[in-house]
Amino acid sequence: MRIELVERFQRDVAALPTDQRAALFDVLLALHQALQSPHTHAGLGLRKIHPTGVWETRVGLGLRLVFALAAGTLTRVRVGSHHEIRRYLRSLEP
Repeated sequence: MRIELVERFQRDVAALPTDQRAALFDVLLALHQALQSPHTHAGLGLRKIHPTGVWETRVGLGLRLVFALAAGTLTRVRVGSHHEIRRYLRSLEP
């Protein structure tokens, strides 16, 4: 599986405190494994949140990771609070 990082995702990660970055790293490792064998999603809270192939997973209580899956490519799009992610999704609407 190919992994891409959007510039906005990199800025989001850089703005996180160290403890949240560590939690995000753990989720990124678990996510890669979960996508290899979908029946063992390890409680990540994976769910499709947009018909264009945008997915979300939890990183602790207040943080969400948003990514897109298409043709063997995992594109990490955003990381942020529930409200930031909802705002991002509204920007996808036509």
